[in-house]
Amino acid sequence: MEYLPILLGGDLNCYSMALAFYEVGIYPSVALGQYRLGITSWSRIVRQVIDPRMKTDAGRCEVIREIAARYPEKCPILVGCTDEYCSFLSRERATFPEGYIISAPRVEHARLADKAVFGELCRSHGIKMPETVVLHEGETIPSELPFGYPIVLKPSESEAYWHHPFEGMKKVWFPACCEEACRIAERMRGAGYGGTILLQERLRVRDSDNYVLTAYSDRTGRVVGAGFGRVLLEEHTPTGLGNHAAILTMPLPPIAKKLLWLLEDIGYCGFSNFDFLKPQDDDYHVLEVNLRQGRSNHYLTASGLNPAAMILADLARGEAIPFRVNRPNVFWHSYPARVVYSHLEDGALVRQLKELESRGRAISPMHTEAEKGRLFRSLYVRLHEARMCKRAEQYETE
Repeated sequence: MEYLPILLGGDLNCYSMALAFYEVGIYPSVALGQYRLGITSWSRIVRQVIDPRMKTDAGRCEVIREIAARYPEKCPILVGCTDEYCSFLSRERATFPEGYIISAPRVEHARLADKAVFGELCRSHGIKMPETVVLHEGETIPSELPFGYPIVLKPSESEAYWHHPFEGMKKVWFPACCEEACRIAERMRGAGYGGTILLQERLRVRDSDNYVLTAYSDRTGRVVGAGFGRVLLEEHTPTGLGNHAAILTMPLPPIAKKLLWLLEDIGYCGFSNFDFLKPQDDDYHVLEVNLRQGRSNHYLTASGLNPAAMILADLARGEAIPFRVNRPNVFWHSYPARVVYSHLEDGALVRQLKELESRGRAISPMHTEAEKGRLFRSLYVRLHEARMCKRAEQYETE
């Protein structure tokens, strides 16, 4: 059987999934979206298709069927690479012809994308989270909170939030006082966002105090793959705050095993991606879950846990997959390694990363054998890395 990966999106998540399919011998993938993005352009392993119909569910269904019809000898594999596209595949799964392979959560689990719902589920399973106040539509921010300012303020429903843009919009806010928090909430409500807003205790951490867990649960609800890592550097742009730019893979800690049990307890199927904080001299705190493979999912492929291979074994071939974890001590980075080193305060950690780099265990999706010899691709990567260095310098001076 031949397969056609149709990846909904166009960012690093999408390109990383194309790399995963490439590593199992399936390429080129199709990257399908509304906007042209450099990371999926001028590539040997992914063909970018831009179509304005991708703005609506009906239009997306039309475009996907048209692309699949061009390759009648291949079985389409649909993978969402943003929250919006994953949610679309969950809602519209039944409208696609039988035989399509769809990697997306079941619709009954889509509510977990609501951070307030996920928080309640974690608390009921004894999983530690930062202290949180949930603000429903029509409610005002209390003058007193059970924790002090500055706080974290963020929408509970990310997909709905991004559908109501406004000037100066950010992924996460850090108001320093009640008056500032009220102004931010009013702007969100004024733009049309009607979902819950989370007010959360702000734990003082560095980028390297963040951690990530990505899991894959098969069609029966059994977790068959899990990858854990320490985040070494994050992006600091308004809309990309918290996106991982470098990860050191690690063995699973006890809190990760608790989350895997939670997934099996509710019968979840598909990818899940968890973010953690671990302040110094404290335990791990879970922040949120994304119901998809994360934007940095190439860290899984780089450490021996290929997400495309799991999709094929589970959904295409119906195999019973033995449980596997990622290989520890792999240094994954989408920013240049020198930028990562310059932001780390721990000299021993920097020496460990440089030693891994010297042994060929530092891996970047920006530099792969798959794209070797492609001139325009090489020029794009140079310009992209120059931008990343500039962003990192700006972050240093903030």
